Amino acid sequence: MRVASLAAAAVVAAACGSTDGERSSSDTATRVAGSTGMLVRAAAMPDSSSAAALADSMGREGWQASYGRKPTDASDWPVNVLVPGDSTLARLAAKALRDAGFIGEPIGSRPVSGDLGVAVTRVNRGTHGMAARVRWTLSADRRALLVVEDPRGVENDPLPNAFVFAVEGAGLVQRDSVWDVAPAPDWRRVAYARAYTTTPGESDTVPPREWHRLAGQVGLIESDVRKNAFPTSAMVAAYGVARPFVIDLSAADDSTRQRGSALPMPEGWRVAWTVDGTRLALGAPPELIADDAPSSRWRLVDPMTGVSRGVVEGGGLARLQWIEGPSLDVSTAVDMRQRRAFRSDDIDVESEDGWIRVYVHEGKRLFAPRVIGPGTALTATANGRFVLAIAADPDAKSFDPPNHLVVYQILPR
Repeated sequence: MRVASLAAAAVVAAACGSTDGERSSSDTATRVAGSTGMLVRAAAMPDSSSAAALADSMGREGWQASYGRKPTDASDWPVNVLVPGDSTLARLAAKALRDAGFIGEPIGSRPVSGDLGVAVTRVNRGTHGMAARVRWTLSADRRALLVVEDPRGVENDPLPNAFVFAVEGAGLVQRDSVWDVAPAPDWRRVAYARAYTTTPGESDTVPPREWHRLAGQVGLIESDVRKNAFPTSAMVAAYGVARPFVIDLSAADDSTRQRGSALPMPEGWRVAWTVDGTRLALGAPPELIADDAPSSRWRLVDPMTGVSRGVVEGGGLARLQWIEGPSLDVSTAVDMRQRRAFRSDDIDVESEDGWIRVYVHEGKRLFAPRVIGPGTALTATANGRFVLAIAADPDAKSFDPPNHLVVYQILPR
């Protein structure tokens, strides 16, 4: 194993020389914005000169790299890199380093020098289904981002989605288990329909105790939950129900930002906003349910109280311009080596050869690159503070997609 690591490190050195349990990310962001990072063992070299050469080469590529003699009787010289984030980011980086032929062994936390910290948020912490579609949209000024991972089930049965809503200067919200999500036209609020489902059983009916349990999860009267439930499987007796939530990122109270406001009705197969943002539209499921089925009808409610405000045709609602990304599944490979670049006045974001780097501006001065994490960048917000990427998943099981969606949040220290 050590011989293989030494050989891989030598090759790379030469190459570098040539070129509800729901929560927001506010806790993670606060933690990462401090002065600690994670040290990861990259390689073990046979002598100090080769260790110094590799550390210097990795430094030019954007790593905070160092080397020193291992404190044992062994004669090798370890080369380490300092990841500017918490253990989640370190595990992503370690996985990518191992895939590239390095050691990729997290060692522990260390102080971080420099002006950037990185928080990483996994877009979907739930099921990926048979495969998952990726889509995102940005506000007109590109300072806000909404990304959705949409898992696909057998025979297009409905599966809950996951999303991240990120606004520069306001924060980031991640949610799993939603039927639909839509930002308000002001891009300071986001509405989503929380997905609740019965537990499939062997019977062709849902037992009363299961309906009681579901109503308890939704937090509404059981008769209303039953009335608004819809089938989620063509093969077994399984039902789902929705409840709308609205999160206002302009609210000063962090607890409000994390919880959101639950509206008092079991509706929301689809959600949308009126063009002026004063009303929230809740869409009813169609007669023949499918994962991508549109709503059969819409009704308007007050986004603060849930009070009914009439009905509306779908054509009278705000529309989003979605960008479709690559699918996530077991058989589809994602090219991590392609080059992508996103320019701004504050931070330039580039990804190439499986790593994402940023270049920080200070007036006309451009600082050396810094590696923020592995993967290939899909998009970035206007000032480069949020970067959507696909990266190798260190937690992937044998039948899971090998890659997953993450959002990197760049935090000034």
